[in-house]
Amino acid sequence: MAMAFRVVQCVFLVLMVCFLASNAVLERKFGSPEREILFSFKNSLINPEILSSWTTATWHCEWDGVSCEDNRVISLALSTHTLRGTISPSIFSLSSLTVLDLSANQFYGEISPKLASLNGLKILDLGKNQLTGKLPSELGELTQLQTLRLGPNFFTGKVPPELGNLVKLSSLDLSGNALTGKIPPHIGNLTQLQILALGNNFLSGTLSPSLFNKLQSLSSFDVSNNSLSSSIPPEIGKLTSLTELYFGNNHFSGQFPPEIGNFSKLEVFSSPSCFFNGPIPETISKLKSLSKLDLSNNPLQCSIPKAVGELKNLTILNLVDADLNGTIPSELGKCKNLKVLLLSFNSLSGVLPEELSVLPLMTFSAEKNQLSGPLPSWLGKWTQIDSILLSNNQFSGRIPAEIGNCSLLSHISLGSNLLIGEIPKELCNAISLTEIELDHNFLTGNIDDTFAKCSNLTELVLLDNQIVGSIPDYLSVLPLMVIELDSNNFTGFIPSSLWSSQNLIEFSAASNCLEGTLPVEIGNAASCESIVLSNNSLSGTIPKEIGKLSSLSVLNLNSNFFEGSIPVELGNCTALTTLDLGNNNLNGSIPEELSDLSQLQCLVLSYNNLNGKIPSKGSKYFHQIYSIPDSSYVQHHGVYDLSYNRLTGSIPEELGNCMVVVDLLLSNNMLSGKIPRSLARLSNLTTLDLSGNLLTGNIPQEFGDSVLLQGLYLGNNKLTGSIPESLGQLSGLVKLNLTTNMLTGSVPSSFGNLSGLTHLDLSSNALTGGLPASLSSMVNLVGLYVQQNRLSGPLDELFKKSIEWRVEIVNLSCNVFSGFLPKSFGNMSYLTLLDLHRNGFTGEVSPEFGNLAQLEYLDISGNKLCGQIPDEICGVQNLFFLDFSDNRLEGRIPSNGICSNLTKASLAGNKNLCGGIVGLRCPFKSFGSKLPLLNVWVLVSGMVGTVLITLSAVIVLRIWVNSGRQK
Repeated sequence: MAMAFRVVQCVFLVLMVCFLASNAVLERKFGSPEREILFSFKNSLINPEILSSWTTATWHCEWDGVSCEDNRVISLALSTHTLRGTISPSIFSLSSLTVLDLSANQFYGEISPKLASLNGLKILDLGKNQLTGKLPSELGELTQLQTLRLGPNFFTGKVPPELGNLVKLSSLDLSGNALTGKIPPHIGNLTQLQILALGNNFLSGTLSPSLFNKLQSLSSFDVSNNSLSSSIPPEIGKLTSLTELYFGNNHFSGQFPPEIGNFSKLEVFSSPSCFFNGPIPETISKLKSLSKLDLSNNPLQCSIPKAVGELKNLTILNLVDADLNGTIPSELGKCKNLKVLLLSFNSLSGVLPEELSVLPLMTFSAEKNQLSGPLPSWLGKWTQIDSILLSNNQFSGRIPAEIGNCSLLSHISLGSNLLIGEIPKELCNAISLTEIELDHNFLTGNIDDTFAKCSNLTELVLLDNQIVGSIPDYLSVLPLMVIELDSNNFTGFIPSSLWSSQNLIEFSAASNCLEGTLPVEIGNAASCESIVLSNNSLSGTIPKEIGKLSSLSVLNLNSNFFEGSIPVELGNCTALTTLDLGNNNLNGSIPEELSDLSQLQCLVLSYNNLNGKIPSKGSKYFHQIYSIPDSSYVQHHGVYDLSYNRLTGSIPEELGNCMVVVDLLLSNNMLSGKIPRSLARLSNLTTLDLSGNLLTGNIPQEFGDSVLLQGLYLGNNKLTGSIPESLGQLSGLVKLNLTTNMLTGSVPSSFGNLSGLTHLDLSSNALTGGLPASLSSMVNLVGLYVQQNRLSGPLDELFKKSIEWRVEIVNLSCNVFSGFLPKSFGNMSYLTLLDLHRNGFTGEVSPEFGNLAQLEYLDISGNKLCGQIPDEICGVQNLFFLDFSDNRLEGRIPSNGICSNLTKASLAGNKNLCGGIVGLRCPFKSFGSKLPLLNVWVLVSGMVGTVLITLSAVIVLRIWVNSGRQK
C-alpha cells in the first residue's frame, strides 16, 4: 500500500513538473511582449483582416511575414500585402529586428524618430508606399544597416547628412520622392556602397568631386530626373566598378570628361535630356562592356565619333535629337551586337553606309535628318528588323523591292522624302507588315494589287503623292484600321465593300477626284471613328445610314457636291466631335438634333443653301471639352461656322452657353434682330464674325469682357448707336471691322489701348469728331480705314509718332479733315496706299512724301492744297496711281517718274498748273515786281546795248564807204 502511494506521488510530481514546464513554454509562446507589439501593429491598420494568420490561437513566430530566432522576432517582411494605415511606432520596440520590409503597401504618414531604437537593423525597406514628411536624421544611428530603401514615396526636405554614418551600407535607394537641396558629400564616406539611387527627386546643385573619392565599390549610380547642374567632375573616373550610370533629365552641361573611359565594367550609360555638349570623347572606345548608350535630347553639336565602332557589346544606341551633324560613320558596322539604332531628329547628312547591312538590327530610326541618295537595296539584308523609320529626309529614287526580304518587318516609314516611281508589290513579301507610311513623296502609278498580299496590314498612309487609279476593293479584306489616301489623284468610286470592314477606324481620302455617291452600306462601318472625304466630286444626298455609326468622331465632307437636306439621323452619332459639311449644295434647315451632340466641338455648315433659323433649343454641344474621349480627332477645335447660307431669324441667346466655341462665324446670312449680350459669356471666344447680315441695335458693351477676342467683325449690318468705349479693353484684339453700318458718335479714345491691333475698319458710318491722338499708340497697325464718315479736325497730333508705325494702308477719304497735310506721312516707310481725297486739307504737298519708297497708290484729290507738285513724289519707284485733281496746285508739272504719264483727269481742277500734260505753255514771269533794281539794270543794259550796236554799224558803214572811194 505504501509502495503504491509512493508511485502515485512520483507520478503526480512528474505530471506537476510537466505541467509547469509546458506552462512556461506556452507563456514564452503566447505571453511574449513582442506578440503584443505585433498585435498592436496589426490593430493600427485600416485593413487588419489582411493579416488573417495573426490570431491569438497561433504562435506569432509562425505568422505570415514574421521570422524568429530564439523566440525573438528578427524579421518582419510584409511586402506587397496591400496593407493600409500608418506605421505604428510600437513596431520599433522589436529590439532584435534585423529586417523590416513593409514595401509595396499603402502606408502613409511620417516615420517616427523611434526607429533609431532598432540598432541591430540590417535591412530597412519602406519603398513603394505613400509616406510623407522629412527623412529623420535618426536614420544615421542605424549603424548596422546594409540596405536602406525609402523610395518611391512622398518624402520631402533634404537628404540627411547623417546617412554618411552608415558605413556598412551597400544599397541606398531614396529615388522617387520629392527631396530637395544638394547631395550631401557625406555620402562619399560610404565605402561599401554598391547601389546609390537618388533619381526622380528635386535635388539641385552640383556633383561634388569629394563624393567620388571613396566610392570605389559603387556599381550603380542613379541621379536621373532631378535639377542637378554644372559639368560632371573628372573625379567620377574613380568609380571604376560602375556597371550602370544614369544622369538623364537634369541640367548638366559641358562636355563629358574623358575619364569616363575608366568605366571598363560599365554596361548602361544613360544621360538623355540634359545640356551636354560635344564632342563625345574618344575614350568612349574603352567602354568594352557597354551594352546601352543613351545620349538623346542633348545639344551635342558634333558628329558621331568613329570610336563608337569599338563598342563590340553595344546593343542599344540612342542619339535621338542630339543636334548631331556629319555622316553616319561606317564604323558602326563593327558593333556586331547592335539591335537598336536610333538617330532621328538630327542634322545627319550623306548616304546610309553599306557597313550597316551586317548588323542584327531590330529597330533603325533616322527620321528628320538630311540623309540623301537612293534607298539602298541592302536594306533587305536586315532579316531581324522590326521597324525601319526614315521619314523626313531627302532620299530619292525608287523604293527598293528588296525590302520585302525583311520577313519580320512590321513598320516601315518613308514619308516626306523625294521618292518616285511605283510602289513595289514585293513590299508585301514582308508578311509581318502592319504599318506602311509612304506619305509626302512623288510616288506614281496605281495600287490595284500593290498591297493585296499584306495580310496583316493595319495602317496604310499614302497621302500627298501622285498615285492614280481607283481605290481597290481588296482593301476591305485586309485588317486595315487606318487608311489615309489624301491629296493624290484617285478617281472613280469608293468601293462599297470598304464600309463592311469591322476593323476600319479611320478612312481619309480628301483632295482627290473621287465621284459617285456615298452608299447606304456606310452604315455598316461600326468601328469607324473618322471619315474625311473633303475636296472631291462626290454627289447625291448624305445617307441617313451614317446615323448608325455610334463611334464616329469626325465626319468631314467639305467641298463636294452633296445636295438635299442634312439627315436628322446624324443626331444619333453621339461620339461626333467634328462635323464639317461646308461648301456643298445642301438645303433645308439645320436639324435641331445636332444640338444634342454633347461631344461636338467643331460644326462647319458654311457655303451651302441652308435656310430657316439657327436651332435655339437648349443645346448640349460645345459645352464640355473634358468629355471628349480622344481629342486628337477634333479638327479645328471650337469652330461654329454657319456663314454664307440663307439663315434667317435672330441669333439665339442659347449660343452664349456654348462655352467651348472659339470661332463663331455667322456672316453673310439674313440674320436680323439685336446681337445677343449672352455672346459675351463665351470665355474662349477669339473670333466673332457677324458681318453681312441685317442685325440692328447697338454693339453690346459686354463685348469688352471677351478678353481673348482677336477678331471682331460686325460690318455690313444696320447697327446704330456709338462704338462702346469698352472695346478698348480687348488687349488681344488684332482685327476690328465695323464697316458699313449706321454708327454715330466719335471714335473711342480707348482704342489707343489696342496695341496689338493690325486692322481697324470703321468706314462707311456716320462717325463724327476727330481721330483721337491716342491711336498713335497702335504701333502694329497695318490698315486704317475710316473713309466715308463725317470725321473732322487736324491730324498733326495723331501722326506725329508715325515713324514708329508699320502701317501699310491709310484711307481717310470722304471726311471733313482739315488743316495742313501732315509732313509726318513721309515717315511711314511701310505705306503702300494713302487715300485722302475729298477732305479739306490745306497747305503745300510736302517733298517728304518722296520718302515713301513702298508707296503704290496716292490720292489727295478734292482738297484745298496749293503750291507746286514736288518732284520727289513723282520719283517714287513703286507708285502706279497718283491723283492731284480738284486742288489749288500751280506751277510746272514735273516730268520725271509717274508724272510723265499722268492723265488730264488726275490733274483737272488745278487752274494754275502748266506743262505738256495739261497742254498749257508755262508763261515767263517778270522779276520786276520782286526785284525792281534788277529790272532797271536790265532796262539800262538793253538801252546801252542798242546804242553800242548803232555806233558799231555807223563805223562799219563809214569804213565801207571810204574803201569804196579808194577803189
